[in-house]
Amino acid sequence: MGSTMIPFTSDSCDGGYFRIASLNPNMGEWSVSVKILNCWSVSRGTGRELNMILGDEHFTQIQAVVRDELIDNYLSRLLIDEWVSIKNFDVSRVNSILRPVPHRFKIVFRSDTLVQSINMCSSRTYFNLTEFVSILSGIVNPNICVDVVGKIVNVRELVFVPSVEHSQGGYFELYFGLRDTECIHLECRLTGDLAVEFYDLWKQRSRNTVICIIKFVKLELSQEHRWRCTNVTGSTRIMLNPDLSITDEMLC
Repeated sequence: MGSTMIPFTSDSCDGGYFRIASLNPNMGEWSVSVKILNCWSVSRGTGRELNMILGDEHFTQIQAVVRDELIDNYLSRLLIDEWVSIKNFDVSRVNSILRPVPHRFKIVFRSDTLVQSINMCSSRTYFNLTEFVSILSGIVNPNICVDVVGKIVNVRELVFVPSVEHSQGGYFELYFGLRDTECIHLECRLTGDLAVEFYDLWKQRSRNTVICIIKFVKLELSQEHRWRCTNVTGSTRIMLNPDLSITDEMLC
């Protein structure tokens, strides 16, 4: 018996490539044209796993996974901000509680998966910007990562937190705030290498107004039972004073 075929409308496929929104486990022959938005490695037992976030021309995003034994075959062709075509892959359900993007499924590379660089004249940006008022009111699903943007305020000192659970004896931690155009304040907590990276970048710019975009952050409740954002190891990205139209209003 072959794989079950499902009907597709003309909106499901563009120029031979399927839209990310149409991907599901019920079909085995997929091909997509995507931009690599993020790429990071995760330890899995004695091995590792390469994770990516991919986006298509319709601003839809999906997670992709390359298993340990296949990473060396593809790593040199999987570059952040590059457009590629990907063919011959599986689609499976995301089983983890926390999802980096809303899509219920993920792309899983196979040994016969084909990856080719393609030329795309597209300056599109991919943000899932979430209003602070929605986060603080608790109506945003905390099991799906979001993007936030705001003016950096109230940066505390970078501290090292001792912990026997960490191989290096502890981890770095940093608290600061973001303020949106409505003057609503959102607390942020960064840990690990990203906390150090953020602090160093902010110190270089702290005499001026600094606008920050944080991508793929998760939401958590503080000890005061107030929602804040925090990083997910490996996947969260920070951008300070990016040359983007969405930050212009905050710099005025």
